[in-house]
Amino acid sequence: MKALLLDDTHPFLEQELQEGGLLLVREFQAPLEELVKSHSDAVVLIIRSRMKVDCNFLDQFPLLKVIGRLGAGLENIDVREATQRGISCLRVPEGNARAVAEHALGMLLSLLNHLPRVHRQIQEGQWLREPNKGRELQSLVVGIIGYGIMGSEFAKLLSAMNVRVLAYDKYKSNYTPDGIEEVTLDVLQSQADVVSLHLPLNDETNGYVEAHFLSKFKKPVHFINTARGPIVDTAALVEALDIGTVLSAALDVLEYEKTSFTSLFEGQIPNELKSLFQRDNVLLSPHIAGWTKESFEKMGQGLASKVLKAL
Repeated sequence: MKALLLDDTHPFLEQELQEGGLLLVREFQAPLEELVKSHSDAVVLIIRSRMKVDCNFLDQFPLLKVIGRLGAGLENIDVREATQRGISCLRVPEGNARAVAEHALGMLLSLLNHLPRVHRQIQEGQWLREPNKGRELQSLVVGIIGYGIMGSEFAKLLSAMNVRVLAYDKYKSNYTPDGIEEVTLDVLQSQADVVSLHLPLNDETNGYVEAHFLSKFKKPVHFINTARGPIVDTAALVEALDIGTVLSAALDVLEYEKTSFTSLFEGQIPNELKSLFQRDNVLLSPHIAGWTKESFEKMGQGLASKVLKAL
């Protein structure tokens, strides 16, 4: 059986697939028409974010049984169409959940203690203590929206620090362990000092955070997004920062990212993004929350196990 690898993977993944009896073919740059000429007999497809797997793509690989995504999301795969064709669509969110949780925590602590600003001020020769008085995380209420593998891992870290954590998940009930409070969205928006997004990107969540959503918070909040950029309307976030509805923002993902996550955008910088660049109360990172040495290893091993089990 042939496994077609269309992006960089991890040696653990490749080794275990080979030991499981698969013939590996690496084709990182070939266009679709070239892939079809030589590899239409592929049974397994391994991708990351670069390749869009839609109905037309699936038509070219009639023997396909498994699509493995080396990552947490499946938004670049037409899962409904693949499922109707009997193709298993696999992902490994458990592989980088801890990395995402630690990154979100680090960004939040940095903002609560004004680290981006004070670092710049010291570089400029300023030594300002009182204006940069921070907040202790234990004094704040953190609201988590989306209590899947990612959200629950972040909640676990916060709970271990004796932080009060509220969790909202539209599609679950009776899901939180002791120490985490399961609440409605209205309750979360009325009580949270910090809000962290842990949602998949789909038709329902695209643009989920917009002006009306942000206006519903009763207190000014610190905002974290380590999920997907298009979930947040950047213009609405900038406006909320301007009026003080949002006190600070930690963004590992941006609305303007390419779907491959390998670069930001091409062309002129949007005004909303320019505004984020200029703010001391905004901390940005280039979609690396889940990208650590350990998470890459865990995702490789985990995906190989799932692919072989599905076969």
